[in-house]
Amino acid sequence: MLNRIKDIIYNLIGWMARIGSRKIHANKVLIIRVDEIGDYMLWRPFISGLCNWQRLTGMEITLCGNNSWRSLYEQLDDELFGSTIWLDKSQFKSDIFYRFQFLKKVYKEGFRIVINPTYSRDKRNDDAIVKAAKALENIGMLPNKENCRPYDEGYDEDLYTNTWEGPTTPLFELKRNCLFTEHVTGKSIKHIQWQIPEAKLPALSIALPEKFVVIFPGSRSKHRIWPAAYFAEVAQYCLQNYGYGIVICGGNADKIYAEAIKKIFSGTVTDFTGATRLPELLTVLHRAEVLITVDTGSVHLAAAVECKVLGIYNGSQYGRFAPYPNELAPHVVAIYPETIQQDLQDPKIIASKYTYTVSIPYHSVQPSQVIHHLKRILQ
Repeated sequence: MLNRIKDIIYNLIGWMARIGSRKIHANKVLIIRVDEIGDYMLWRPFISGLCNWQRLTGMEITLCGNNSWRSLYEQLDDELFGSTIWLDKSQFKSDIFYRFQFLKKVYKEGFRIVINPTYSRDKRNDDAIVKAAKALENIGMLPNKENCRPYDEGYDEDLYTNTWEGPTTPLFELKRNCLFTEHVTGKSIKHIQWQIPEAKLPALSIALPEKFVVIFPGSRSKHRIWPAAYFAEVAQYCLQNYGYGIVICGGNADKIYAEAIKKIFSGTVTDFTGATRLPELLTVLHRAEVLITVDTGSVHLAAAVECKVLGIYNGSQYGRFAPYPNELAPHVVAIYPETIQQDLQDPKIIASKYTYTVSIPYHSVQPSQVIHHLKRILQ
């Protein structure tokens, strides 16, 4: 019932934002990407392909992006768009006035074309922005309905004028983004340049150990947290067997997890939680021996700077964000609970049980599994 009430309110705000006269500009294009850090990292290799689409030559292209990865964009891709509009997703959900102002701004810009390259489209976020733009042409993907509530089925039936229907079987997100870009531009992409050149990485003003392992213990979802005792056990192994320093990274919200690890771990920890911006985190990961983390955007940040990764997963969205295809990143290892290993060998079971989010606890992955892969990856 609460979700229905929210939808009514959001729909009303969207309708009000589209009231009033405005001019459609034949040369204005909006590209919308408002999902999370990992989604941006797996999409960014194709930004230039979209922006250089022959049909958009001479047009003014605006990016509507998620404020959470703005610093990354400004470090890595700032030259690709003529202008940007940044969305605070938390405020967009909770502040009615902010939501109205944001959607009204998009409407008043008068975009001729809107492109939404998001697979898990969301009526309340990216699709709400597409609808507010009220462009003459909307280009997007046929979504996987992950964010579609049963009573919203068919809400986007007339929203898009050009919808690409990609593979419905599990496909790594980087490859899906590649196929979508090829569909839109009509141009084949023979080589995906997805790793970040060292020259793009910022200098650091913080001191790092000579050789170190990065632990990234936090997550936006409390369901993804791996026990502090497990992280401490793996950290102890790294220290005793390899002499590696331990560096903990994350945002301000992750300090509680860093403190829990430090209380258990007997060695010295360099704690950078809340002390680095995302661009600086890229540099830290580039210098690290290995990253140990749960299923977060840090995996994709590390992969892009060729840092070895041990990622802890529970089987959710298997094949989409993990495991990384070996030809793209053999240095990124996805570790799953032993109890589902047999399931993950059967594509039919994967399609029926692991396409979306599952509730298997992340603590089902044992420290011994991580240590086993750590020995192998460090060789």
